[in-house]
Amino acid sequence: MKSNIDENVILFDWLSFTSKQHTPQELISALGLSHLPFTELDTGVNGYNCRLYFDHIHVCYNGGNEDHGGMGVNVFMSGQGCRVFESNTTLKNKWMDLFHFIFANNLNICRLDVAYDDHTGLLDIKRVCADTFNHLYISPFRTDSVTATHNKYGIEALSATVGSMKGKILVRIYDKAAERGYTDGRHWVRVETQARDDRAAAFAEAIFKSGLPIGEVYAGVLLNYLRYVVPDETDSNRSRWTTADYWYNFLGDVSRIRLFTSPGMEYNEQACARYVFEMAGNAVDACIQMYGPVEFMRMLRDRPCAPNPKYLRIVEEHKAEKCMRKITDLAAKFPGLIEFVTHDDDPGSPDPEL
Repeated sequence: MKSNIDENVILFDWLSFTSKQHTPQELISALGLSHLPFTELDTGVNGYNCRLYFDHIHVCYNGGNEDHGGMGVNVFMSGQGCRVFESNTTLKNKWMDLFHFIFANNLNICRLDVAYDDHTGLLDIKRVCADTFNHLYISPFRTDSVTATHNKYGIEALSATVGSMKGKILVRIYDKAAERGYTDGRHWVRVETQARDDRAAAFAEAIFKSGLPIGEVYAGVLLNYLRYVVPDETDSNRSRWTTADYWYNFLGDVSRIRLFTSPGMEYNEQACARYVFEMAGNAVDACIQMYGPVEFMRMLRDRPCAPNPKYLRIVEEHKAEKCMRKITDLAAKFPGLIEFVTHDDDPGSPDPEL
């Protein structure tokens, strides 16, 4: 998601559900994504033999023994896939409409991840990791871990996990800014709750059927599964220990937040360039060396895949920004040549032609 915002947000970071009554195309339509160019991949996943794919959104089918009902059709979206869904779906109410379809058809929710992003400094990841390591928390979970890894930029990223990867509920708290390689001092700590199977279904129902804001539901789920505390040597009953100030303030902030679904917040010009030059740069360089720049550009222009709306949007935004820079530079060089006009009295009136 967008990494330089200055407010704390809650967002869906993974969704997986299965239907035994719909075709892959019907589920793509239910997502409001029929207009996107899904492509057939030659590799299956999670026991399925076939898969339709568009930008981190997977629609898997033809799995198991089809003569006995098979495994149905499975849709799963990673965090970036969730952002792509939000940016491109034709569903008017986005997540609300999608979950209404899931509930109305009694589909099986396999996994639901909800993430809270702290951009304002509520959580100190070092303190959280230290308290996790020292077991200064109350939780029904018996498993925890604290890790320090170095990403490809050489930056250390701390992470605390409470719960098991094999369990139905897992809470993971980590330094998202460090994971992404940011070195500009920005604060971005993510609290990620992963729910599977019946817990995922219960989590989704609590969010969409309770009538409560998602922040209140999320804070309630977290408080039920994890509470950091201050030790009291005079009381052997840990459940009576006081909630740590930072966790108390954190839960209070969470309860006030609504779901964040701003379109286009994940992918931008910088992310596009980073992918091309850092992820696919070697492949691009090899093709240019093999075919030459002219032939490479021709092959690129005549590529068989359909245009991706995400990249078209980035190009249009780049062109608009470039145009505005030229206008601004021209206005600075020739004062009075160009006049920027606002219409405070009539916000709906069109700007005059330049």
